[in-house]
Amino acid sequence: MHVALNKRQNWWPHFAVLAAYTLLTLVMTWPLAFNWATAIPGDSFDGWQNYWNQWWIKVALVDRLQNPYFTDLLYAPTGVELYFHTLNPFNGLTTLPIQLSLGLIPAYNGVVLISWVLGGYGVYLLALWVLGQRLEVRDWRSESSADRPISTLQPPVSNHLAAFFAGLVFTFSPFHMAHLLGHMQVMALEWLPFYVLYLLRAIGLVQHSRSWRRSALMAGLFLVLAGLCDWYFVLYLLFFPAFAVLWSWLWPATSRRSASFVQRFSAPVAPALVAGALFLLLLGVILVPMVREARQFSFMVRPAADLYTFSASLMDFLVPNRLHTLWRAESMNWVGNQVAPLSERTISIGYLPLVLALVAAWRDRRRSGFWLVCAFCFALLALGPRLHLGNITAADIPTGNTISEQWTPYALLNRLVPFMRISRSVSRYALMVQLCVAVAAGIGLAAFARLLWPGGKPSRAALPRLAVLAACLILLFEDWVAPYPLSPPDTPAFYQQLKSLPDTGAVLNLPMNYDRPGYLLDQTVHEKPLTVAYISRDDPRTLTERAPLLQHLRHLGPDILDVDPAQVGLTVLHDLGIGTVVLDRYKMPGGLEREYTEQVAAALFAGQQPLYSDERITAYHVPAPATAAPYLLLGPTGWGPLQGEEVGGGFCLVGPAPALVTLLHAPAGGALQVRYRTLDEAGLTISGPDQAILATLPPAPAGHTALVDLGAAQHVALQATGAGGVAIESLGLVPAP
Repeated sequence: MHVALNKRQNWWPHFAVLAAYTLLTLVMTWPLAFNWATAIPGDSFDGWQNYWNQWWIKVALVDRLQNPYFTDLLYAPTGVELYFHTLNPFNGLTTLPIQLSLGLIPAYNGVVLISWVLGGYGVYLLALWVLGQRLEVRDWRSESSADRPISTLQPPVSNHLAAFFAGLVFTFSPFHMAHLLGHMQVMALEWLPFYVLYLLRAIGLVQHSRSWRRSALMAGLFLVLAGLCDWYFVLYLLFFPAFAVLWSWLWPATSRRSASFVQRFSAPVAPALVAGALFLLLLGVILVPMVREARQFSFMVRPAADLYTFSASLMDFLVPNRLHTLWRAESMNWVGNQVAPLSERTISIGYLPLVLALVAAWRDRRRSGFWLVCAFCFALLALGPRLHLGNITAADIPTGNTISEQWTPYALLNRLVPFMRISRSVSRYALMVQLCVAVAAGIGLAAFARLLWPGGKPSRAALPRLAVLAACLILLFEDWVAPYPLSPPDTPAFYQQLKSLPDTGAVLNLPMNYDRPGYLLDQTVHEKPLTVAYISRDDPRTLTERAPLLQHLRHLGPDILDVDPAQVGLTVLHDLGIGTVVLDRYKMPGGLEREYTEQVAAALFAGQQPLYSDERITAYHVPAPATAAPYLLLGPTGWGPLQGEEVGGGFCLVGPAPALVTLLHAPAGGALQVRYRTLDEAGLTISGPDQAILATLPPAPAGHTALVDLGAAQHVALQATGAGGVAIESLGLVPAP
């Protein structure tokens, strides 16, 4: 018979476990504890994006009292929506008191402490419940003698130790430590085990005809918290109930086997539906605009090649920890994914957890079967649209935008599940593999401890505890990554000076041939709007790819807007409200990136003294142009991305949707010069206001040029007629013929 422990006995292990996870987090992330207020962990890239996220949450909710999912501080003057950006508002809200009292760096590191401690504690509670230690119910499937709580077979403290070990497996896993490099939204995984625990408890309660709604609502609450950290988590946790419900159908609890067919098959579904309903109720205000955006635009959908690039190889699960201190440098060349970033291919399960999971399969199949099957299913998903057992190289990445293999589980889900293609980091399904293996390893360790204590002989009572302690030490050695890289902020002193200046408009940071999160770090100091920024999903509606000068600086050369950037540059900068242009030479050490960027800047500010200059940066104040120069501005929709740069002739593809062009400062009576080529015998229609047709251009080969009299039109739309589309090679304003 199970005997409940008194309150002191119930709670002291939990306090001890939380304290142990806290201490071990400080040890495993060393030397972060000694740099708590001066540096963040990571590689000085994505970390600054999440650093900015915390700052923006404070600005939006404290300083401005506005919706944080839109900001006018990035991609000024249009601003940008942040629904598909990894904003992870939970972390910003939770650490807001730290930010307000101690600063941004301690707030960032506070997220680290919360995530690692609660991540381990959540799996500890989950494993403790699976092992049968009394929380509220004994077991989620059955109360048969074969599934008696393990606490009736050995001292309860051994259950706590085995569960503690399971928490270590999860929270100090190579997956978790790899995303400490800068992916705050991924490292904040602490709510996943809580959701799993309460969902399974609710399923167990409903199967035993006991009150289950409270547990289901708690599962929904933890699903909400997971969604406020990362939408990837929500995707994983939508698959998990399907596995749990299917398992409960195949192996129902003893008390449900005599129930009717409808009762037996509908009962396990109810908790998942309640949890999902609460999630939709609380986060619908965010999900509705996301669904609307996803239906209207496709910029958040990743190219098919990404799904192959960011998939896992089977060997990525089986090699040792790539971040381990002893072999970190050599591990980059180990078998596995050779093309994904380090953080996306560091998903080693660990040899001791694998061995103990096998022990669980051998000694306690009834309790471990579900977790092992779930781990296998999520591992299949992590392998992506094409199964790789060994290396994944650049040659394995297909061209085009379709998934060629349609028989793998991941490829099938991409066809069947709406919006599945929005996610690209396929290997992150390894997180759920790690969670399931952690629980199975805890079961295996408890089973091994029972083998060391046969018959309950007092003389051997210490052996289970010593075995668990040894397992913890071996695991911590497997996961050892200290000293962990740290990134102190490297913001130039000029930005503090810029903050104190009167309103000088937006800041254009150069170089801008690709987006750099370091500019977000600088903004937390100077607090001026940024013309070019960094978000998780490039939004084509921003001006980066639509305005002359910005296009040239982005692509380091001529774009389809046929204009001299030096001629129209000051007019464009003035129109966009840019007050300061800053060149950072540390971010463009050489090559075309530096040569072209400095050449354009020198032409723009010829004869003008810099606002500030040192060995690293040169800043210019943007003067008003003496005369506004005419130029074209591409519209926010209808234009495909610039293609074909590598062969010397870039083009933008136009389809049947109107591709808008706005004429700015253009005198009446000008003409639009279009160089184009058509695909599959398509034609090109150019219309003015009220859809009045200005010209219909016939199919033409590459390099064909046409002049279209614009009259008084200040806005025109280009549309392809017929199949195939039209490649626009250049657009320019010329005097009317």
